[in-house]
Amino acid sequence: MVKSLQVRLFLGGMVFAVWVCNMPAPPISQFSRYLALSSSLLLASLTACTNHGESVVNPDDKSDSGWIGADTFEVNTVIRAQAQQEAWGEWSELATDEKLQADLVDNQLKFIKNAAEAQRWRFNQLAGEVNVINVVADGDLVTIEYEATVDMLGRFHGDLPELADIAPLEFTALVPLAPGSFDYDEIEACSEADDGHSAAAYNFHYYFAPDKEGCNIGLAEAKVEITEVFNRPTVYPEYDKLMQDLGSGNIGFSAALVPNRGDDDPKSRFNVHKNMLENELGLQGVTSDDGSYWRYIWKQGDVQLTVDLYDPTEASWDFDSDFRARLGEYSLIHYNGHSSYGTKHLLDEPESFTDQYQVVMVHSCQSYAYYTRQVFRAKATQEDPSGFALADIVATGKSSYPSGSPPTVRVLLGSLMRSMVSIQEGSSNDAKSWIEIAEDMKSSTWGDIMYGVAGARTNSWQPEQL
Repeated sequence: MVKSLQVRLFLGGMVFAVWVCNMPAPPISQFSRYLALSSSLLLASLTACTNHGESVVNPDDKSDSGWIGADTFEVNTVIRAQAQQEAWGEWSELATDEKLQADLVDNQLKFIKNAAEAQRWRFNQLAGEVNVINVVADGDLVTIEYEATVDMLGRFHGDLPELADIAPLEFTALVPLAPGSFDYDEIEACSEADDGHSAAAYNFHYYFAPDKEGCNIGLAEAKVEITEVFNRPTVYPEYDKLMQDLGSGNIGFSAALVPNRGDDDPKSRFNVHKNMLENELGLQGVTSDDGSYWRYIWKQGDVQLTVDLYDPTEASWDFDSDFRARLGEYSLIHYNGHSSYGTKHLLDEPESFTDQYQVVMVHSCQSYAYYTRQVFRAKATQEDPSGFALADIVATGKSSYPSGSPPTVRVLLGSLMRSMVSIQEGSSNDAKSWIEIAEDMKSSTWGDIMYGVAGARTNSWQPEQL
């Protein structure tokens, strides 16, 4: 892809807000939808407002997620497709507003999920880079032609595969041609829910079934091409940034464990994490003055971890807001709860984060696809447009379970503690790498969760060579 045509998306959680909060657009005839998709000659003759490939955002963004997994690897894909939307309501400036064009593209990309999983890939629902090739306006109907780069996770056995080992390198996915808004009948006709769930606007992409009999929405064909297999180097947490001067000769950092309310017992997630800290790590906690959290001090030699376990039953009515407040206070932040199909307002507010290196662990279903890129967009700076330098995100590639959260965060905390002690004692070669930590997480629990760490592939800290 030509570098000058790449664009960086500053979408975060606003993508969902734009989609759901829109008033439904007036209906578009099936004829006009398919005609706009299939007839390039007609498009060329329409009154057009064209970007001619101009970048709508910084072109230096990373197309991948910097993933290091226990048994998974990351590939880069290029998506080529068209999307369209009636320029009404919130979309009224779509023909000229680059941010709205980017929102529309991201809304469509998430519908590739099921087609990618049929090919045994786990698809990131947020794009890394987008090139808007052409924007055409025919009255109120705006059609966008684009290319986007999106990363996916695959599983490997033995050696990491090379690009030549992967087949097929290309596949297609049917996606909604107009992904900006849907009415109830369209969602009902074009979805297949399971396990007692039901499809709605916020999770339509998860249950999308375009081949279902009676599904009559306009469709576009997205072409997916795998272009690169990213390497899997031995990299480490940025231990030098975690080993902060705490005064009195101590070094270390503070961590916040912020479990959400349980499904049946509101305090269940809190209780299992409390048991882990006290019964497995042998720590003793004290409650804060306001009762909102328990504080545990873990000290080994000069290394100290302060672990605050927050009680969701003591939080305000807005859990997401309470969680975001923790992002501005701690070097490690852990979430356990539902992903809500990627719609939770946890990590999409840049001003909530510190301007320092942070480890964010999101133990929820498919958090790789839903939330890793939100953190990178929030942590990106002019010097580091990727956001990788200031964040490592421990995430899951597939559905996870509440019972897996305490053992995996125990592995994370224990690995960081032992590694910092080793470094402090002059044995930095004993420090745990991210691959080792991810493998230990996988071994600590059950299920096919695909544990790994995003943003880690370019980490700079390395142990002293013997």
